[in-house]
Amino acid sequence: MSAPLRAKKKNNKIVYILLGLLALSLTGFGVRSVGSGGRQAVATVGNQKVTVDQYARALTTQLRAVSQQIGTNLTLEQARAFGLDRQVLQEVLVTAALDGEAERLGLSVGDVHVRNTLLKTEAFQDLTGKFDQTAYTFALEQNNLKPAQYDEIIRGDATRRLLQTAIAAGIQSGKSYSLAMLDYLAEERTFHWALLGDEFLTAPVRSPSDAEIKAEYQANPAAYTAPEIRKITYVYLSPEMLDKSIEIEESAIRALYDSEPAKYNQPERRIVDRLAFGSTEAAAKALADIKAGTYDFDALVKGRNLTDDDIDMGEVSPADLTPAAAKAVFAQPETGLVGPVESSLGPALFRVNAILQAHTTPYDEVREELRASLVADRARRQVEDLMVPIEDKLAAGATLEELATETEMQLGQLDYFKGDEEGLAAYDEFRQAAEAAKTGDFPELLTLEDGGIFALRLDAIVPPTLKPLDQVRDQVAEDWMRAETRRQVLALAATFQTRIQAGESFADLGLAAKAEQNIKRDHFIEGAPKAMVDTVFHLDQGQITTVSDADQVVLVALDAITPFDPQKPDNAALIKQIEDQYSQQLGAEVFQSFATAIEDKAGISINQNLIAAIQAQIP
Repeated sequence: MSAPLRAKKKNNKIVYILLGLLALSLTGFGVRSVGSGGRQAVATVGNQKVTVDQYARALTTQLRAVSQQIGTNLTLEQARAFGLDRQVLQEVLVTAALDGEAERLGLSVGDVHVRNTLLKTEAFQDLTGKFDQTAYTFALEQNNLKPAQYDEIIRGDATRRLLQTAIAAGIQSGKSYSLAMLDYLAEERTFHWALLGDEFLTAPVRSPSDAEIKAEYQANPAAYTAPEIRKITYVYLSPEMLDKSIEIEESAIRALYDSEPAKYNQPERRIVDRLAFGSTEAAAKALADIKAGTYDFDALVKGRNLTDDDIDMGEVSPADLTPAAAKAVFAQPETGLVGPVESSLGPALFRVNAILQAHTTPYDEVREELRASLVADRARRQVEDLMVPIEDKLAAGATLEELATETEMQLGQLDYFKGDEEGLAAYDEFRQAAEAAKTGDFPELLTLEDGGIFALRLDAIVPPTLKPLDQVRDQVAEDWMRAETRRQVLALAATFQTRIQAGESFADLGLAAKAEQNIKRDHFIEGAPKAMVDTVFHLDQGQITTVSDADQVVLVALDAITPFDPQKPDNAALIKQIEDQYSQQLGAEVFQSFATAIEDKAGISINQNLIAAIQAQIP
């Protein structure tokens, strides 16, 4: 593993341990207990209770897991939109139902299994892979768990897995299902095909007669019908329209430059990794082992089950580090290891991956950019300041024409149709207003996403209208010639198909055939109609047919059918894979049905008020 320049992230030993627990769905939670010691029942399934602690832990665990996946903190409101709160509730209800069934059956796992699970948990192991009592105790303390509680969590999970395995283990899909799937999906075709175009026609397609143009026009009125037109009058004002009238003082530009020293005067920075240790002695020993060649820094990180993201601090300045760490890291003249030194996480080794020199951007270099920013900001504020007076004028009955005379707004007219995105119609807000407007409505001042404002009036609606033939004659003639060309090419394809079936080859007819070998149903062939592959799978061996779409006509001949061969070693493995996947799917469905049945039999009671109280404490 190299030391690449990575995006800035924070390494946190506590977070790592929490994530390790999260993977087991066993993390603690940061929500205050509601009621007496968090032992109130959020729900009951038969004689099993879902406590406040259990529900809150499950909910926060799910929030953290999803937040980690999407790379941002998920709020409870967002989680509700995704249905995560309902999913968590269903999961804890199923857990309680399974616990009750296991208790009824006298099913459980022993202390030896619990102990072995603890010993194998990577988050509780040291560099040598042995159980670390300190890490174990620390993790439980951070998650408000006592050893006995954690033991019961492990025991419950293992018991439920045992119950699930007992129910689902005997579910087998059978080989016939896999073979049926693969007979269809893995069957292959070998064929050759050729594209036919107007270059194969013996003569150019002639121009249509007046009668043919008229017939084409009458047969396809939709192609020559103008859409509904909404005749719009509007007034509009954007910040950019005020730019030229705005003067910016030099002192204001300079003040803006001076207000962002970190942006224009960047101090020396380093891109670093940080690896924290429990003691200075442990850090010093690790550094000595690295220097002795026992292992390298990357191996040390991997040995502690950490990832690059866990240790990556990204780009830092002295202010981002403790004084001791800043002094050591920034005294390093080149990339390499620094430490041990005290960090915010305790004793640590730092790896300097890159050195970024201090950089100053001169005022003159960014002056115009700063001025433009101030002009745009002032223009937006001026537009905002004009909104109330303009709204007052509209409320008093002013017309759009009067607004254009009395204010900075500009008058315009537009023949708007659905799908128009030119000019003001490029704005979603304008299109929505234009489509919603009714004749006789009073204009309303509305805003645009870039800070502009507008008001519009619907003057008239022109219904869809068939354009006069004289207006679209050239278009109709082109459409007729295109359709006639296609008709003649299809007729030629039918002739070629007959000749090939009689014994001639593609080459005899001047067709440049392309060969396709061992094509499956999901294959896409560049330059061919999309329907060609599907059509080939409906042909008999030796059969030839024509396939076309709006733009292409091809002849295709099927050369060989290759059925799926279950005897091939690779295919045997594929059969087994599909059998296993389907068996797992069936097993999961059977288990879900079982869980639902025992829930229904036991009976469920849910305390919605308590759930709401717990959720109210989560941001």
